[in-house]
Amino acid sequence: MIRPEFRTILLDQRGAAVIIWSFFVIFIALYVFISRHLLANPDFGRGFSYAAAARGVFWLLTVVDIGYYVYWKRHLAPEAVLREAKTSKRLRALEGYKGADEERAAATVSTYITRKIVLFAIIEAIAVYGLILALVGRFLLDQYLLSALALVLLIVEFPSAKSFSAVLQKLESRGKAASL
Repeated sequence: MIRPEFRTILLDQRGAAVIIWSFFVIFIALYVFISRHLLANPDFGRGFSYAAAARGVFWLLTVVDIGYYVYWKRHLAPEAVLREAKTSKRLRALEGYKGADEERAAATVSTYITRKIVLFAIIEAIAVYGLILALVGRFLLDQYLLSALALVLLIVEFPSAKSFSAVLQKLESRGKAASL
């Protein structure tokens, strides 16, 4: 059984994930702002002979990152998180557990939050590719497309209370089934 005060600590980790998610969203807006203001100078971003080749490479990297996104998304399903939580390191905030149930909950929440942050970073890389393309070759349309894709994926991956509680409910139902 999970103590109410430890449950509060577990649920607070969602708040931390929301804060981290917010930073990733803000940085995408910052990338667009930077490129628009830097590219106001007509001499910046012109004359790079490798810009066209870089464009192809960064779009290829985007496809690879979407593949990574799909891979990590599968590993974020509640069943996968519960199955693989034993191998994960616990977040420092969750080290105050008491008993096997709370230890399992701490490991599960740590795994879930860590994997969410990995997804955020993969998505953010797509926006960074757009920034690089805008700065290197003035491919502003590419930056807008990649930034929009990253924003849509981040919105999809918002750490909602529903997705977070689904993991905890799955954990508790598994714990109740094991104790019977």
